[in-house]
Amino acid sequence: MSAEYRFKIVMLGDGAVGKTAMTTRFTQDYFDADYKRTIGADFAVKRLEIPDIDALVTLQCWDLAGQPRFEFVRQGFYRGARGGLLLYDVTRRRTFLNIDNWKDETFTNVGKEIPLVVVANKVDLEESRAVSTKEGKAYAKEHEFLYVESSALTGENVEEAYVKLCKRMIKEAKGTPREPAF
Repeated sequence: MSAEYRFKIVMLGDGAVGKTAMTTRFTQDYFDADYKRTIGADFAVKRLEIPDIDALVTLQCWDLAGQPRFEFVRQGFYRGARGGLLLYDVTRRRTFLNIDNWKDETFTNVGKEIPLVVVANKVDLEESRAVSTKEGKAYAKEHEFLYVESSALTGENVEEAYVKLCKRMIKEAKGTPREPAF
């Protein structure tokens, strides 16, 4: 029998880096080209089988608004988060420079460090790239985070980002099945 886990995760990063698009691609295998600003937070749930470690994970994915004016509103949505995807847009350097602020905000509001995956999103726009793979990997390595390059548009490595996060959260849960409910 597979071990079963339930985790609340947070989608982190500046506005328009692709948090909602990534969540939608992962949970519904769909991409909506019309940008819709998240107000406060939204969430989606997906069950994920990870055969190589014989685990079944139910993920509650909280998509947090990235605009600075929502910082106060976001604070309560971090409660109970066990991990997160830290996204930046490879075509907008400022979004990469801001991921340290997102990391700090997350750890402060959760009350401890949690596993994070640095996600370099929008790699389908390679010709407009402003942040190199080397820079992204170096940041992730420095903070002992995992790293994935993805495209919510094409679906490239979207599920991989969530699977990597799940494996890290399971490892941190020390193999204890039946995590508490959300």
